[in-house]
Amino acid sequence: MPIKNLVFRLLRYNLWANERLTSWLKSIDREILYTETGSSFATIDLTIQHLLTAQLYWHELITSGRIKDFDFVLKDHAVEEMMNELVKSSQLLIDSFTSFDERQLIEIIKSSDSTQSRYEFILHVVNHSTYHRGQVVSMSRRLGVKGEIPVTDYDGYLWWLGHQ
Repeated sequence: MPIKNLVFRLLRYNLWANERLTSWLKSIDREILYTETGSSFATIDLTIQHLLTAQLYWHELITSGRIKDFDFVLKDHAVEEMMNELVKSSQLLIDSFTSFDERQLIEIIKSSDSTQSRYEFILHVVNHSTYHRGQVVSMSRRLGVKGEIPVTDYDGYLWWLGHQ
């Protein structure tokens, strides 16, 4: 599979998973999203904001090859807005990154502490989001959320693709 196809598939997966997660989170009690859990980001709200911030940061780096002026301000009690922005930023990654051809995808760029190809950084963005979606699920369970939590792993996405 060419790198371009792999990148597109993983970016579509990231959007699908973020849509499923945020749709589910919108169905549970909002106060749970602001309750501290002792996780790496204290609340589900802050974890969602971190996911958004990371996607925007990496979008800037991967598209321009540098970070110009990145200043994301955390918003207090704005989880609905942040969830909507997370989904929008996931679509932005698709719109921006799938325009790269194979040569651009293997082009080496530098972040503050690493030098990798564009596609390696794109893989990192998707993997990073997967990691934190898992944290959100764990935090939810720790806070007593019962019921079915949507599957957001890659295998679930592949199953979904085959059953559309």
